[in-house]
Order: sequence, then C-alpha cells, then structure tokens
Amino acid sequence: MPMVIILTVTMFIISGIYGLHYVSQRWRKPAQFWLAESTESSLAAFLIYVPARVFWERILWLLLPILVILAMLVSLWISVVTALGIVVLLLLLKRRLLQRRYRLINEQLPDAIDLLVTAMQAGLSFAAALERSTPQLSAPLRHEWTLLLRQLRLGDSMEFVLQQFYQRIQTQAVMQLLLTIQLGLQHGAQQVEILQRLATNLRQQHYAVERVKSLSAQARMQGKVMIILPLLLFFGLHHLHPQNTSILLTTQLGNTLLIFCVALLGMGHFIVRQILGRAYAR
Repeated sequence: MPMVIILTVTMFIISGIYGLHYVSQRWRKPAQFWLAESTESSLAAFLIYVPARVFWERILWLLLPILVILAMLVSLWISVVTALGIVVLLLLLKRRLLQRRYRLINEQLPDAIDLLVTAMQAGLSFAAALERSTPQLSAPLRHEWTLLLRQLRLGDSMEFVLQQFYQRIQTQAVMQLLLTIQLGLQHGAQQVEILQRLATNLRQQHYAVERVKSLSAQARMQGKVMIILPLLLFFGLHHLHPQNTSILLTTQLGNTLLIFCVALLGMGHFIVRQILGRAYAR
C-alpha cells in the first residue's frame, strides 16, 4: 500500500512538472511578445509622450525621500552629488532611448510607406490607408501612427498631426515623409509615385549609412580602444603598485594632471566622433 501511494505521488509530481514545462513552452513566446510590447508602450508613455515638467516632477517625488535620508544619515554634499549624478544619468538614458527609437522608426519607414502605397493604389484615401496599414506595423512606428489616427479622430487637421509627428521624431526621413505628404495633400500631385520614390530613396540612404559604418568599423574601434586603454592601464597599475599612482591621487599637482588627461581623452573622443560623423552612431 505505501508503495502505491509513493508511485502515485511520484507520477503526480512528474505530471505536474511536465505540465508546467508544456505550459511555459506554449505561452513563453506570447508572454515575451506581450512583455516587449507593454514595455515599449510604457517607455514611450513615460519618456516621450509625458511633458517635461510632469516627467521631472515624477522623478523628484520619487527621489526626494531617498536624498533626504541620505543627507541625514551620511552627508549633505553626498546627497547633492548623488542628485546631480542621477539627473545626468537620466538625461543620458533618455537620450539613448530616443536615439534607439529614432533608429528603429527610420528603419521601419520604407516598409510602412510601401503599405501606404499599396492601400492607396487600391483606391483608399491617405487617412484610410494610414488606418489600414497601422495594425500591420511593428513597434515603435505603430505607436506613433496610432497616435496620429487618434488625433485625426479628435478633429485635428492632417497638417497639425504631421507637424506633431515630426516634433516627436525629428529625423531627416520623417521630415522627407512630412514634406511629401503635405505637398501631395495641398497640390494634388501624384502622391503614390512620389511615396514609392521616397521609400526607395530611404532604403538607399539606410544602405549607404550601414555601408559607411561597416567600412569605418575599424576606425571606430580604434577610437574606443584609445579612450579605454589609458583608463584600464591606470587602474591596473594602481591595483598592482599603488605607490606608483599615489602621487597622482594624493597631491594637488597630480590631481591637476589627472583632470588634464581626462580632458584630453574627452577632446580626442569628440574629435573622432566629428571626423566619422554619422558613421560613429550605432
């Protein structure tokens, strides 16, 4: 009798483990897709669509208790430096997220224009073609065009909606799309043919940029190595022989030299970026 109970419990546990494994494998991809979509939408709502004043008010109310506790327990200067560092990190993070968003939208625009052209060739107007093609797009461009449709339904004019779109995504590709659509709506030009040419030109521009980035990959890597190598060498020497770097860290002249070296590294990084131009961007 105990053997039967043990076998029953064992089979139940094995069946439960197999069932959990099957459910996780079955719903993993939909869950990952939902998580990616919700994360992208939340980041867009928090970092892009929120007004700057509301954004900084939320950050201030979130960090103010932590900074007050840090000032009371450690030091006021430490709290001030921490607040300044958090502000700088947030600005850098927001800039990086916006650059990533701009890059993805520029890559998605040619395919989105092809969908518009197909719908307009079927006899739909521009607004109807925009509404028909939006669900077929991927994020983040789908979120932007969904916002365009929402503003159009609220009664805003097409020119105002397109201007708002360009203010959110200030890239050359979006500006070309904006001018093309505006000229077509105002003067009744052959909008389908112009949009087809625009999609082709955007693909060629994207290919040219990627080609330049591929050819300049070695130069970009050299620039990064020349920035990181002196820092790694300094920290390595300080770890192996602290007495060799104590003069730089403990004397005023040494601190001045360190600040001067960091400034030179920053200038070199800036010069490399200016030489390579858009090819340096990821």
